[in-house]
Amino acid sequence: MEFNQKIIERLSKHSDKELIELFTEQIKLKKQNGTLGDLEKLIKIISPMLNEDQRTRLAKIIQTIKNQK
Repeated sequence: MEFNQKIIERLSKHSDKELIELFTEQIKLKKQNGTLGDLEKLIKIISPMLNEDQRTRLAKIIQTIKNQK
């Protein structure tokens, strides 16, 4: 999955709840097919493209997902 600024902008329009659901689903899929590391790499790739508010929001979403486990 390739990320660019347009995709980031589109994802930014989702609510936190929607993003949590999307990321949770991706994590489940990646765990099942053994490619969870790809998701971690993706987060490292997109982080520099995010502004401070987006980075803070992403961190909050990731923390929420971790707390759900």
